[in-house]
Amino acid sequence: MKHTAIVLLLFGAAAGIGYAQTNDSIDLDSLYFPESIRQLEEMEITAERPLYSVDGEKQLYNVGDDPSVQTGTASDALQNAPGIEVDAEGNITLRGSQSVDVWIDDRPSNLSGEALRQYIKTLPSGAIDRIEVITNPSARYGGSGPVVNLVMRRKVKRNEFLTFGASGNHRPQVSPWVSYVYGGKRFSFNVYAEYDYSHTWTDQSGSNVMLTPQGDTSAVRSYTAHSDARRHGSYLWLSGHYDIDTQRTVRLWGGAYPSVYFHRSNTDCQWRELIYAPGDYSYRNTSDYRFPQAGGFGGVEYTRRISPEGEKLWLQVGGSTFRYHSNGTDTRTYTSLVGQDVTLQDDTRSRSGLSTYVDAGYTLPIGKLWELEMGLGGGREFPSSYIFAADSIIGGTAVHDTLRSYTESESSWKYQAYATLQRRFGDLTVKLGLQAGRKHVEGYWDGHTTATVDRTWSVPVPSVHLTYSTNSMHNFALSWTRRTETPTADNLSPFVKYYTENYDIGNPALQPTVTHNIEGRWDKYFDGFGSVGTELYWRAAQNSISEIGDVAYSDIFGREVSFRMPYNIGNAEVAGGTLNVTYRPTAFLNLRLSAMAYHNHYRMMFRPGEWAEDASWSGRLRLNAWAKLWNTLQVFGTVSYTTRQIAPMNIHEPTFRTDLGLSADLLDRKLSLYLNVKDIFGSDAEEWQSTNPYYSGGGRSTSSSRYVSLGITLRFGKMELESQARTGGSGN
Repeated sequence: MKHTAIVLLLFGAAAGIGYAQTNDSIDLDSLYFPESIRQLEEMEITAERPLYSVDGEKQLYNVGDDPSVQTGTASDALQNAPGIEVDAEGNITLRGSQSVDVWIDDRPSNLSGEALRQYIKTLPSGAIDRIEVITNPSARYGGSGPVVNLVMRRKVKRNEFLTFGASGNHRPQVSPWVSYVYGGKRFSFNVYAEYDYSHTWTDQSGSNVMLTPQGDTSAVRSYTAHSDARRHGSYLWLSGHYDIDTQRTVRLWGGAYPSVYFHRSNTDCQWRELIYAPGDYSYRNTSDYRFPQAGGFGGVEYTRRISPEGEKLWLQVGGSTFRYHSNGTDTRTYTSLVGQDVTLQDDTRSRSGLSTYVDAGYTLPIGKLWELEMGLGGGREFPSSYIFAADSIIGGTAVHDTLRSYTESESSWKYQAYATLQRRFGDLTVKLGLQAGRKHVEGYWDGHTTATVDRTWSVPVPSVHLTYSTNSMHNFALSWTRRTETPTADNLSPFVKYYTENYDIGNPALQPTVTHNIEGRWDKYFDGFGSVGTELYWRAAQNSISEIGDVAYSDIFGREVSFRMPYNIGNAEVAGGTLNVTYRPTAFLNLRLSAMAYHNHYRMMFRPGEWAEDASWSGRLRLNAWAKLWNTLQVFGTVSYTTRQIAPMNIHEPTFRTDLGLSADLLDRKLSLYLNVKDIFGSDAEEWQSTNPYYSGGGRSTSSSRYVSLGITLRFGKMELESQARTGGSGN
């Protein structure tokens, strides 16, 4: 970044010049300067930021210093940010995962789905100062998942934009939407509305063997299943931004998502009982359900900028509510078990809930080397009621099923405070953070019996981040975070939820999971080539919570049946490393190779005195290509492969997937089209094996992962900021 200035060297004391500040103008020609000073001409002071750097927990891509992407969009800029990929539909992926929180100017964007995809497709990259990628967040972000923060560089003075679009695929899925944006000098708002119809399906098959505690075979089963789901949904989003003055801003947002969901499935099972009522049996299970639901959310935020150096105060209040209701029929018809057919008629589920939260924060730069951030907040989930009512058909008559019907109520509250302190020592940055708080959950269940849960925990989240960055774009980072994940009330409940032939139960002995996460990273960026980077990491979870499938004799069913229960599996560790190479000869061409190798290990006691342990090396390979041709056509391609992986009492077989996409911007970006082909070869199937010594087996699941999607977007209006970006702008 270059700045030009006239340098006036005033040696007042040495030259005997007195100067008193007054309201009158000063005639500089009347002042005396030594001849050597008078002969100085205009000097150019140049201060350039590296295009890529690290700072605290953040990996920075200084978009404002990259003239090659100024004519593109935020989607183009994100393609060049460390570890980020954007596909033809606009989905953001970080390190191969779409579990990414997108923030704007250090605050959550509150955008999701198509609304977020269209935002990054229409936002000019010239509006972005930098992109911050945070893979191991500090206490500032509550120890949450990865964060991508877009820091804006200019404010739109006036902007009116109307956008229509539609997308669809042959599964089928159809999604039309409309968006209107208005931006004035002090006030702006955005309205977004979407309708979505989708149809997906899944096929499963598998088998298992059940053993008694003595190791004798109790039953052998095999099954096939098919399910399909249809959804009619809608989404409405409204946000506004008002600058009270140059120091104070109010931001508000809200949304609603009414929808109805239909689910149908059928399962065929054959099994042989060897101990309890020996013989060969079979059944067919069919279900047909309808789930109407609706929810809403909203919030308001007040920001006060106290000083130009970055001191500011903010306060946010928000909440959400939801309600859903379902009804349907679940029928299990046996071939050989006379009198044991089960039909759950008018199987009704309903749940409603309300939650609120309050957060406040304060940022204080201390000189140019220190920065202090503090915040506090809390939230409450009010008691949410859940009703499961069913009738069983016995002898052709509907009878209330007292075994499977129940009511449930859950609620929780939490509060926390955090502080982070950052200090710069030249190219070295040290950031320390701590979040501390309390969380409480409670629940009540009433049915064939009653149960209650009431637990409170302390939840600390400390963090340490060290980064070192050079002007030649060598970047080093070392970080440690400690996170605590608490069980839900349902995880802890001793209440048994019976289904047609199995059951679920919680575990009152569960303890919170404490995870230590250490990452060390080195990246080097080369002009005209791209980047090379390596990362080593170690994650150790104490009392890791995992839901395990097992078998036990049930007096209700009169034989060995399967059940699921959450366990603290003891210690689970994963350690590994990655190699990332990005070839970027131009701003609009990226070839990325990511290779990962890691070692998994867990050890757990799943029955008194009985331990399960496993360890294995696994790996992932991902190759991604993106190119923008003639400033209008974009090409996307991704190939990924994952080797065999272990999980508690499970082994997951290798997976392979290939995606390909095209998008084009026509008529000065007033018209955009995309074509996306997901899982081209239909190879993204999941296969697993159970390693439970009492419940061994395996299965395979395939879904509608292979599909071709099309999308079209029409834009009306001209963004002033986009025009500035296309002509080079004047913001430097």
